[in-house]
Amino acid sequence: MPGMPAVCHRLLLAASIALSLTTCAIAADNAAAPAPLQPQPAAAALQLGLQLLYFEGDFKHVDNMPKTSDDLAKGRRGAPVANLASSSEDGKMWGIASGAFYGAHLSGLIKLEAGEYAFLANSNDGVRILLDRAVVVDDPDVHADHLSAPVKVAIGKSGWYPITVQYFQRRGAARLEFFWQSPNAGAPVIVPASALAHLPN
Repeated sequence: MPGMPAVCHRLLLAASIALSLTTCAIAADNAAAPAPLQPQPAAAALQLGLQLLYFEGDFKHVDNMPKTSDDLAKGRRGAPVANLASSSEDGKMWGIASGAFYGAHLSGLIKLEAGEYAFLANSNDGVRILLDRAVVVDDPDVHADHLSAPVKVAIGKSGWYPITVQYFQRRGAARLEFFWQSPNAGAPVIVPASALAHLPN
């Protein structure tokens, strides 16, 4: 919320996440099981963070963003994004000018353990997140800060999985925070930077 102190935002967000998971636990969507990257990458080949491409434009829905290889090739490359816990409260989000209308395409790998996860995001504006081809966050249109419905995913095998993030910002404040509740965890937390990487190209 505009003008809200950061500590108040974090407290409100924590309460909202707990309420979201409680009220949606029975009705939570279940995504198809994603497939791990094959072959699994060597640790020495990985670099931390997700690769970033961004595009100027007045996007109103994730479906209107660039997706094909040819369209993505027209994007501007930004510095790798260490983790998905960013907002315009910290100044420029991912180095993109504050107040700009833009879309961002982030890609790379996420490290998952075998077991059941729940995923959700706090965003402003639209976002869609896929693990392999499984949609785990789908909040794709224009909106102020709010949480997506949690999505449960059964991970059959530990390892690195492809992740794609499509996000756009139209006006005012910008925010994207990606949460997981990992197997046997008591509460959702921001996906740690240590779980995100990419193969440089």
